[in-house]
Amino acid sequence: MQRIVIILTLTLFSLNSFSQIEQLKKTCSINFPSNYISDGQEYFAALKPDQRIEFRTTFYADNTYRISACTNAKKGKLVFTVYDTEKNLLFTNESFNYSPFWDFRFTSTVTCIIQVDVKNPQFIPGYVMLLIGFKQ
Repeated sequence: MQRIVIILTLTLFSLNSFSQIEQLKKTCSINFPSNYISDGQEYFAALKPDQRIEFRTTFYADNTYRISACTNAKKGKLVFTVYDTEKNLLFTNESFNYSPFWDFRFTSTVTCIIQVDVKNPQFIPGYVMLLIGFKQ
């Protein structure tokens, strides 16, 4: 009986997580126009107070890219910051009124670190997602 309760609980948790992922994909895709093709990666993570999530990806020369960021965390502003591997700041949406997306182009291939957090120590934890794609 205890196993059934555990399995049922895990199943419900998994369905809830899946539902949240699907909702975040819909939210992020609002800022991801059809002329951009996804890089095929899932950039998704749970975000808790005093935590910063880090994703790494490589951007290739002479392509126009878009990063779209979204969260279901409450009571805070989503901040995403892009650095090169030497930790040089390339972009932060904090400087652009917390824009949920950024379009950019590199003249050479660059591996980047994308940090995501929520600006408010009292925010209610949730999930964050990035969609990254290149322009057709």
